[in-house]
Amino acid sequence: MVKKVILDKNYKLSKESFKRLKALEKRIVDTSDIPEATTAEIQVLKQQLMEKRKKQQFSLRLSSATVQWWQSLGSGYTSVMARVLEEARNHPEWIKKVL
Repeated sequence: MVKKVILDKNYKLSKESFKRLKALEKRIVDTSDIPEATTAEIQVLKQQLMEKRKKQQFSLRLSSATVQWWQSLGSGYTSVMARVLEEARNHPEWIKKVL
């Protein structure tokens, strides 16, 4: 079974998880059955990555208290705000609560 975990910079591994990762550190992975990526495949991946990175700037009006709260999160608060909004796209029930 493959388990995908996305870690953010503030995520703290448990001691058990850290031990398991450390044990894998010296494990040799056989990649002989994985073909080399073609130039065309690499170009497609580059294009997809660039599309994913495109951001559009917009403004919105918030109360002073709300702005201060977001700013209290410290450096990078706008990135956190963007991630919250992106995550809200996957949870329509969040939006229904505030409509």
